[in-house]
Amino acid sequence: MPILIATDIHGITAELRSLLAPLGRDAVFVSPWDTDACPYANEQEAVSVFIAQNGIASYAEKIAATAGQGPVFLIGFSVGATAAWVYAAQHDCHPHSLATLFYGSRIRDYSGLIPKIAVTAVFAEQEPSFLPAELAQAIARDPVRASVEPGTLHGFMNPCSAHYAPAACARYLQALITESARHHQLLGATAGGISKGR
Repeated sequence: MPILIATDIHGITAELRSLLAPLGRDAVFVSPWDTDACPYANEQEAVSVFIAQNGIASYAEKIAATAGQGPVFLIGFSVGATAAWVYAAQHDCHPHSLATLFYGSRIRDYSGLIPKIAVTAVFAEQEPSFLPAELAQAIARDPVRASVEPGTLHGFMNPCSAHYAPAACARYLQALITESARHHQLLGATAGGISKGR
């Protein structure tokens, strides 16, 4: 099935493309911005603007438009993880899709949603604004598997982050490759259904 990657607030970066290259050349990246990269130099400003512009809902709509009508393997990071969580609970999300979401801290604002697809949500152990273990416990209900990665902080999958954790990142990347291959075999290759605008 096609792979759709919803990036964090920094958008589509060369580092992220390089990190996820093992998933294959057909992976489609989606940015929270109208451009690939974040238009703001300051991360705090970017987050403030994103939230003020109802960014999560808009990003979820963008994911839906990119996913199309067929099943996709969603991989989300930070705001991309939260937007993918929102999309996963919508009626237009294909029931055979699946999602793996990393440190979607704003999922706490949407914890009452129930995804229609299998979701694996992985949180960093430490977040400044909430207790990840409590959130993981709150959303861990079928079809959601939620866990906390010990010893990590927000951004542990991002090579550009001060919180990058190479060992954890390598382990999860291998799990993503395995999961993608498994579902590709189960459902067969789907040539259409996903917009390759990025």
